[in-house]
Amino acid sequence: MIDRIHHVGIVVHSADAALKFFRDTLGLTVTEDRVVEEQGVRGVLLALGENEIELLEPTRDDTGVARFLQTRGETLHHICFNTDNVDGELARLKGLGVDLIDQEPRDGLAGRIAFIHPKAAHGVLIELATPPAGAHISHAKGFDHLAVTVADYEAAQKTWERLVGLKVTGEVRPEGRGMVIGQTRSGQCVIELLAATSPDSPMAQRIAEQGERAASMVAIEVADLDAEVAKYRAKGLTLPDPAVGVLPNSRTSTIGAEQAFGLAIQLIEFKR
Repeated sequence: MIDRIHHVGIVVHSADAALKFFRDTLGLTVTEDRVVEEQGVRGVLLALGENEIELLEPTRDDTGVARFLQTRGETLHHICFNTDNVDGELARLKGLGVDLIDQEPRDGLAGRIAFIHPKAAHGVLIELATPPAGAHISHAKGFDHLAVTVADYEAAQKTWERLVGLKVTGEVRPEGRGMVIGQTRSGQCVIELLAATSPDSPMAQRIAEQGERAASMVAIEVADLDAEVAKYRAKGLTLPDPAVGVLPNSRTSTIGAEQAFGLAIQLIEFKR
């Protein structure tokens, strides 16, 4: 069963440099740090509640991760879902005729893993992982939400349910933005499907220019947004003043991707 997001993976030039931000500035704890020789990467996992952030540093130039870094730069690479039976999930997907990168599970940083081809998931590279005994486990909330842009909202809903069992259970239609946000939940994190409802909206333009993909961003809920902004400004980061968010009853501020090794960190506060 797929029960939550295990991690998001980002590709970086230097894991050591990225650790100065994710470990030393954000205060995340390293749960795994090793070189996976057959994949040609150094991988580092950092815990954030029930989820993790994975840093991927290529150790060779002849790998897919290295080529991704060369063409896309430091940015989000994949979303990984936790399952207690990656073999069973892979067999299920094969039976559905889903395009796969891995025909059989293999060993990876997060445990026993397999990848679904991004063309099967509207441009999103999806990893499935069954962690080994003793791996990081937490019941604390980690990510509040992730976002995925989709050109065909109805088709994307069917795809995400088919692949990883996620159903849209709520919708937000921000006034004047010409878009819909379909909300699916994985563990305590919401995956947002962002689609245009107007052909001349900013979202339609974004999808036309960038295609369907996972946004290189994670949102983290905080209790006191003003205090969090002040804390990170004191550490030398530049954050905008808190402003009303797109989601109902929310305020947000963001550590920009250029300061966070390609992964924007949105801080979000909800008025409960």
